[in-house]
Amino acid sequence: MSYRLSPQMAAALRTGRYPLAPLIEITMPDWSLRHLVGSGEVMWKGQAYRGKDARFGVLVSAGNLRDGVADEAPDWPLTFAPPDEVAVDLLTRANVQGGEVAGYLGLIDRDTGLLLPEPIQMFAGEVDVPRLRVGKGARTVEFRCVSALECFHDGEIGARLSDAWHQMVWPGETGLANMSGIDKTSYWGVEKVPSGVTYGTGGGGGTGLYGRTVQQ
Repeated sequence: MSYRLSPQMAAALRTGRYPLAPLIEITMPDWSLRHLVGSGEVMWKGQAYRGKDARFGVLVSAGNLRDGVADEAPDWPLTFAPPDEVAVDLLTRANVQGGEVAGYLGLIDRDTGLLLPEPIQMFAGEVDVPRLRVGKGARTVEFRCVSALECFHDGEIGARLSDAWHQMVWPGETGLANMSGIDKTSYWGVEKVPSGVTYGTGGGGGTGLYGRTVQQ
């Protein structure tokens, strides 16, 4: 993915004097979590983003944004440490699935304590699967958040390079009727899939890469 900084943010980053402020907002049926990743509090658009949520506790991990490949959309794991069983129950209810998730990156002005306008949006999606994890002396809830592109899979929405799809949109338009030999794969968020190890496919057997013998 690529992002465009405002001129003000780009200039501020070059100075190295402005702390980063990662912001996360999750909208659920009866509660909105607004987190500042780390500690403290910052105001944005009249709302307070805090390092600890009054109901759901602390966001202990915001994983790396992961690009999707083939039929998988980009996703983002977020892990909370809920303070009690009530919070665990609320975070793992079925109606949490589908809650909107937004991730932003802002900069804080040390002199005013305010965010520089305008934070850039790094992620837009929804909660896919909440998962309770219990370990020795620890209890966390992990949200797997999927990109807004996931909805294209649900309804099989998207343009297809085929005559049937073309005429579904433009009935009677036969510009693709005689097209053949189309072989093109599109990937989510990456230019191409990293190449893997391949082997020779000669007669009864052959020598693959690194001298490995392959039986056919």
